[in-house]
Amino acid sequence: MKSLTRVAFWMVLLVVWGGGMSVSVSGESATVVDFLETQQRVQKVLSHAMETTVGVGDGGSGVIVSEDGLVLTAAHVSGSPGRNISCRLSNGEVVRARTLGNFEYADAGMVQLLEDGPWPFSPMGARRTIHAGDWCFALGHPGGYDEDRGLVLRVGKVIYTRSDLLRSDCELLRGDSGGPLFNLKGEVIGIHSRIGEPFDDNYHSPIDAFHKMWEPLLAGEELPNSRPRGNRGYLGVVTEPHDQGVIVVQVREDTTADSAGFKVDDIILKIDGYAVEDTSELRWVIGKNAPGESIRIEYLRDGQRAEKTVELGTITSRRRGSS
Repeated sequence: MKSLTRVAFWMVLLVVWGGGMSVSVSGESATVVDFLETQQRVQKVLSHAMETTVGVGDGGSGVIVSEDGLVLTAAHVSGSPGRNISCRLSNGEVVRARTLGNFEYADAGMVQLLEDGPWPFSPMGARRTIHAGDWCFALGHPGGYDEDRGLVLRVGKVIYTRSDLLRSDCELLRGDSGGPLFNLKGEVIGIHSRIGEPFDDNYHSPIDAFHKMWEPLLAGEELPNSRPRGNRGYLGVVTEPHDQGVIVVQVREDTTADSAGFKVDDIILKIDGYAVEDTSELRWVIGKNAPGESIRIEYLRDGQRAEKTVELGTITSRRRGSS
C-alpha cells in the first residue's frame, strides 16, 4: 500500500544518507535523527496499540479505551444507539457488542463490548494537547478485517486541529473509519472519520470531542448535526477564536444578536450550557436549533459575566460566514 511504501521509503533514507541529512515532511524540515527517534518511539508502543485496535461491525474499526471494554469509533460506523453488533479483536476473536451514543457533528461514536473483561486498552490523550506538527500514527482495517494482512500502520504528522476536526497526513483508506490515531506515547488522539484525494487530506474526530461529550455518549444519546441551511436557527454574529470562547468581531444589522444588544468584543462562553471553543462549534450549537427556538447565551462583556435568552432568526444567503 502507498502509505506503507512511504514508511519504507523513510527507512531507505535512514540507511543511505546517515545522521546528518535533512528532508522535508509536511512542509517542515526533519533530520534523519528525527526519523530514527520517531521509529523507535512507534515501535515501543505499537504492539499494545495493535492489541487494542478492533474491527467494528461490517467493515469499520475502533479502539478499546477502558478495562471494561468501552470502544471509541466513528459515529457513521456505530450508527444508531442500542444496536447489537459484533467486534473483532486483533487475534481474530469475535465478541458481542452494543452501540452507545453518537455525536454526528464530530463523527464521534461509542460501542460497549458485552463479554467479560478485563480488556487491554489504550489511554486517551488529554484535552487540548494536540498541535500541528506533532508526530502521530494510524491503525485500522482498511477494506475490513483481513487475517493474513492484519492491521495497517501509517506514520505521519498532525496538520490541523479544531474542536470537531483533526487533519493528518497518515493516509487513510476505505474501511479505516473508526480506527485510532495515536501520539507517540501510545495515547489515542483521534478517530478516523473521512478521506480526501491528496495523501495529506485525512480527517479524524479529535479526542477532545469525546472528552467534551463523554457523559451523553456513554448514556447512549444521539446528538444531532446542524439542520439544513433553510431550517437552521441564526444569531447574527461574526466571531473569531478566543482563549475563553469566541469573541464577537461583527454584529449583523436587523438580526437576533442586534436586537438583543450584543456588541463587538463580547466573548461568547456557552450556548445552553455547552462550552463553545471555536467558530465552527458555535455554528453547530446554534444551527441544530430551528428558527424561532430560544437559546441561552452566557458571555463576557468588559470582564463581567452575563446571560441572555434569545429567540433565533433565519439565515439568509447574504449572511454567509456568520452564525
